[in-house]
Amino acid sequence: MAQLLLIRHGQASYGEVDYDRLSEKGREQACALGRHLAGAKLDALFAGPLRRQQETAALAVEHGKLPAPTTVDELAEYPAFEIVKQFPGEPFHDVMNKWSRGELAIAGVEHVREFAARVRAGLDRVVRACGSGGRIGVVTSAGPIGVALGLVFGASEHHMVRASAVVRNASITELKLRTRDFAWHPEKVALLSFNSVAHLPAELHTEY
Repeated sequence: MAQLLLIRHGQASYGEVDYDRLSEKGREQACALGRHLAGAKLDALFAGPLRRQQETAALAVEHGKLPAPTTVDELAEYPAFEIVKQFPGEPFHDVMNKWSRGELAIAGVEHVREFAARVRAGLDRVVRACGSGGRIGVVTSAGPIGVALGLVFGASEHHMVRASAVVRNASITELKLRTRDFAWHPEKVALLSFNSVAHLPAELHTEY
């Protein structure tokens, strides 16, 4: 069996022009995350390609003496900003609900089905890279964590995106994989814990 720790990045610089970088609180979260993971005995660490994901992984490695992270491009977040800017004036949540239901097809912008398929391909890459019994850390975003959770329970893409809305910064979701061929089979994946921030002090609990 292998264990997969899905970790959301620390708080990004929400509301700023350069959003895709950690805020000061996000950096504190990433440092605390690293100290916690120091005792997890990770066999491998992976991270999505976004700056906030990479910064979180780097700070966790620095403070937890973790394995050097391998970048998995498929574990980037869904293209929320690219989607909503096509509908100026419309409420963010209304637009994202339409996208998550598959009701929006925007030229040059990833469809929700493509997003879910991309994330699953990334999960396949991660699992295939590790042997049986491995303990794997993956620093990603709320959307891919929602997809992983949805795959476990056979949920629709809409419910995958809905699940992602409650994922906290620097939280840990733990999955157990019962597979012998080191591939991601949703029917052989069990959820052990979801959205845990027990490793963070209360003042570092954030969702955005």
